[in-house]
Amino acid sequence: MYLRLCAISDVPAGGMRQFDLREKEFLVAELEGQFYCLDGRCTHAGAPLAEGSLKGNVLTCPWHYSRFDITTGAVVRGPAEDPLNLYRIKLENGQIFVDLPPDDE
Repeated sequence: MYLRLCAISDVPAGGMRQFDLREKEFLVAELEGQFYCLDGRCTHAGAPLAEGSLKGNVLTCPWHYSRFDITTGAVVRGPAEDPLNLYRIKLENGQIFVDLPPDDE
């Protein structure tokens, strides 16, 4: 089920921003016209990734500097060992929708 997460214009070009939906934090990043939606917290120690930095496709955590590939969620450099979840999204009428399971799952 796709739910509206934000407007495309809410995400800066070449940047990222956090959004909350269903009591969960999501990070939306833009890279060369493509949008990516990932977990908003680092898998290592729960740092808010929106406070980190984004250079190209590499997101760096603000606390312990783990690095993730925003296009896949994969860990590029630890200490994090687990990848970030990468969520399916669709763009429609200037809005970004994220694919989430129904509330009862």
